[in-house]
Amino acid sequence: MEPILRKHGKERIQLNSLADLDRIVSERFNLPVRPYSTDTRAALELVVHALEKTAFPYFQISDSESNAFPGLRYAVSFDKEKTTYGKTAPLAICHDALHRLRGVVVTIPGCNYWDID
Repeated sequence: MEPILRKHGKERIQLNSLADLDRIVSERFNLPVRPYSTDTRAALELVVHALEKTAFPYFQISDSESNAFPGLRYAVSFDKEKTTYGKTAPLAICHDALHRLRGVVVTIPGCNYWDID
């Protein structure tokens, strides 16, 4: 799990599993290790934490199948202008929270999500 810096100061990290994603969420948000990427309740705790600790809190989630992103039915955003689409709500929440609030882009083989920048 080596961080790689990319343009615009974003950090890119290749992960091997959802457990690695949960660990990164825990570390970057200073939260206990929980199954944020697979448990909706845990992911919503991440949302609450982010909203309480953000200067200008914003969160939006919708559940609808998009023709543009087949199989990625959840649209999540911690930023009014940008959205992340994910196969599951917890996965989309984790990806968008890390990306928008911590500047970390994670990639996990076999985990589908699409980020609109």
